[in-house]
Amino acid sequence: MTEDVTIMNATDTITLIEGYDAMRIFLETVSLRLGKTDEEIDLIVAGLKWADGSPVDPAMWQDWLAAVQITCGGGGGET
Repeated sequence: MTEDVTIMNATDTITLIEGYDAMRIFLETVSLRLGKTDEEIDLIVAGLKWADGSPVDPAMWQDWLAAVQITCGGGGGET
């Protein structure tokens, strides 16, 4: 761990964009750790990246916003 990394607590908050980027980084990290080269995971991660200030796949951004809304609305994160 580097010095500039801050350990977050469960009660810390982040922006929607930071959460979106965290989800992408999480998926990339898990995929690499597991040694997976699954094309489906690669496709999802590629669609989550940013290009010209917008996600490559705008539908994924909308799905992300819906997931946040469900979570914040007391859905408990379960679908």
